Amino acid sequence: MTTKQINAANDKHPIQVVARRTGLTADVIRVWERRYSVVNPERTNNSRRLYSDEDVEKLSLLRRATSAGRRIGDVSTLSVQELRKLVDTDESAAARIPVAKIEQRPSTGSVMEYFDECLDAIQRLDGQDIYRSLSKASKSLGIIFLLEDLLRPLVSHIQDECRRGALRDTHYAVAIYSIRGFLSSLVMSEPFVGSEYKLICASPAGQVSDIAALRLAAASKSNGWQAIFLGMYGSVDEIIYAQRKSNAKLIAIGITRPADDPLLPNQLRRLRNQLDNSIEIAVTGSGAAAYFDVLQEIQANFIQTISELYLLLDRVKQNIRLTQQPIQ
Repeated sequence: MTTKQINAANDKHPIQVVARRTGLTADVIRVWERRYSVVNPERTNNSRRLYSDEDVEKLSLLRRATSAGRRIGDVSTLSVQELRKLVDTDESAAARIPVAKIEQRPSTGSVMEYFDECLDAIQRLDGQDIYRSLSKASKSLGIIFLLEDLLRPLVSHIQDECRRGALRDTHYAVAIYSIRGFLSSLVMSEPFVGSEYKLICASPAGQVSDIAALRLAAASKSNGWQAIFLGMYGSVDEIIYAQRKSNAKLIAIGITRPADDPLLPNQLRRLRNQLDNSIEIAVTGSGAAAYFDVLQEIQANFIQTISELYLLLDRVKQNIRLTQQPIQ
């Protein structure tokens, strides 16, 4: 074999090597190739895929783009040069915001079993089985571990797999509908909370999901708070009306997608300006970190874990009790 032939052979890589170099699984590479035609590898006589160095670079760039929140369907047709520019822009922007908690697949105990049960039901588009698995997990794990160790990474995993193209929008719709129904049942289940401690839970106008706000409502109920849940009807005017009508002392905002809404920063500023200074604002969700600068500006509480939420709820409770004490 000549030197030129040897170099040509070395420039072609089997899928296992490509998976290791790009950080993608072989299954995701095949899905991207079949569904989105992101690369067109050569085939050997026995139909094994062989990828070029440019294929490897494009797949690596696509992984970085989807990890930054881009949907594979939106970036699959971009050239390598266009992807380089997009990835550089996304990663430069990400460097200016705090690193949010990285959600990982559970790897221990019964949490992992419930996680895998839910994923299996999602693959089968069986919403009732998703609900049943979450109900079992609620009884076994308790509310904090359910919300923090199972549901949070589960929703994050579903979103990541949809961005990568390993799951379809149909899987996402079935999963989120079932999870939303389960969380709603937690908020509305007995015992009903008729508490003097009230908060408004809402997703800002323009968000495509209210899961983060609903998760806050469920967690707050377990801490003895009465959650007034507005869901995606959370325009500034409606949040202000609900706060004044209920005399709630805390506004909890859930932000998931989109994470680049140009209107949201001014919505948050307007909300802060129209609230009394004594009313706290808490913001959480997978998209919240993208708005960190404006959260600092309006002095909102950036909540990443249930434990952080509970600390805030306890602090607000203490402030309420202090204001209710009679003047000596």
